[in-house]
Amino acid sequence: MKKVIIVFSAILFAVGSVSAQDIKEPEKLIQYDPLFWKDQLKLDNDQCIKIREINGEYYKSLFVAYQEEKNDRKALRKLADKSLMRRNQEIWDTFDSKQRKRWKRIWQASIAQDTHNES
Repeated sequence: MKKVIIVFSAILFAVGSVSAQDIKEPEKLIQYDPLFWKDQLKLDNDQCIKIREINGEYYKSLFVAYQEEKNDRKALRKLADKSLMRRNQEIWDTFDSKQRKRWKRIWQASIAQDTHNES
């Protein structure tokens, strides 16, 4: 089980980071679990449940991808990327317009902080 968790973590981090120029593409905005910011985003209980379900399906799809393609890194990466994009879009669709604006501000602040820490 520990090995599976390590593989999932590696896949998640290997998917890549998003640059500030990619901010126009919502499926690339949700790199972190928005439930950490549920108060700032003002997520209601139904949205939290939906996001948990989306995340659960995402991790299940990673597990299946790993089982099917553990010997082919390229295929595994492709399936992981596809799963992440689907997850991100589903979470994005869960937000209302105000929450999308809030998420963009949170994400832009995160990018600015990362850039500042790298300098």
